[in-house]
Amino acid sequence: MREPVPADSYRGYGDLARAQTEGVDFAVHVRIAENSRVAILAPHGGRIEGGTSAVARLIAGTEHALYLFEGLRAANDNFDHLHLTSHCFDEPRCLDMIAGCDTVIAVHGYAAPGADVLLGGRDERLKYALAPALAACGLSVQTNGHDFPGLDPRNICNRGRTGQGVQMELSANLRRAHRWSGLVRAVRSVLGLPRV
Repeated sequence: MREPVPADSYRGYGDLARAQTEGVDFAVHVRIAENSRVAILAPHGGRIEGGTSAVARLIAGTEHALYLFEGLRAANDNFDHLHLTSHCFDEPRCLDMIAGCDTVIAVHGYAAPGADVLLGGRDERLKYALAPALAACGLSVQTNGHDFPGLDPRNICNRGRTGQGVQMELSANLRRAHRWSGLVRAVRSVLGLPRV
């Protein structure tokens, strides 16, 4: 049996894939949407950041592309061994999928106290369209001054065709509550608006 490797030592997906086994420790799910230039990602899904896969699936619906990287480990150490930080997340199937997408939203989770949703990423227009829509459904939202700005060009949310995306960090309380319908409606309604 291999000795577990800590995720903070990975420089990219290649390191993770050498240390972990697909189908045992993690799974990758890719669904292309032929008629949409929108991709919804959960790069830390499954047991890594609980609830993010489910939220990403709901936001994507059947219309938009969906990518999930999901922790499968039985032990309570998925985050420690599978959390590939966003600016190092270069899993090839994800990069291939988002290369043709104009809009990329990456759904994450965070554990520290704070707002229900922290919005980051380089797509300022989308970020500032999402903030009031999320607030209108009763969620607390922070767009600046938090620990997850998501501005690195290598951040997976910013690696679509435009080089700009949104990183959506969901609080642990919001993810545990499983009351995501307002959040999902808000995001999907903004995605349905024409880009200007």
